[in-house]
Amino acid sequence: MVAPKKGVSAAPGTGFQSGAKNTALQSHVAFFDRDDDGIIWPLDTYVGFREIGFGVILSLLSMVIIHSGFSYVTWGSWIPDPLFRLKVKHMHRGKHGSDSGAYTTLGGFDDNRFNYIFDMYSSEPHQYLKFSEGVQMLHGNMNVFDLFGWAAAAFEWLATYIMLWPVDPQGMRKEDVKAVYNGSIFYKLSGRKPKY
Repeated sequence: MVAPKKGVSAAPGTGFQSGAKNTALQSHVAFFDRDDDGIIWPLDTYVGFREIGFGVILSLLSMVIIHSGFSYVTWGSWIPDPLFRLKVKHMHRGKHGSDSGAYTTLGGFDDNRFNYIFDMYSSEPHQYLKFSEGVQMLHGNMNVFDLFGWAAAAFEWLATYIMLWPVDPQGMRKEDVKAVYNGSIFYKLSGRKPKY
């Protein structure tokens, strides 16, 4: 298993190992680690966003937001990385406040929490989530004085909605939203073979 032993520990190895029991967060970001070295370069993120259907401007914006916001906490050193790279084995340190709580502090996926939040904010039969319901979810999960968490959660929600852009007026399918958490939807949208 490549999950870290504690929230302050690094995951063993590079953080994602094909065929091993990886955390959902490691699987989520592994899509963007194109050379499987455990380091995600800004260019890797840009190319990944292009592969899942984002345009040039949104891919560049996503790259800048993600790497400027998470490089320092995931790099694993007191000295910031001047190239703004991310390390997969420290990715759980990038878990921010004001989120849905579906990721644990070690990067695992909490299925019960996901279902609880989805059922709380979605309409019956709780299989779809509309944009307005997602905005209500963001508002309901806001932690006081957590500006970074608010911004990160809003960015992630908007990116998810754009990526899954529902043609069904009921909204995004629950299974598609769940697939974002473990990264499997990225492979489906890009046509790339999954690493696990």
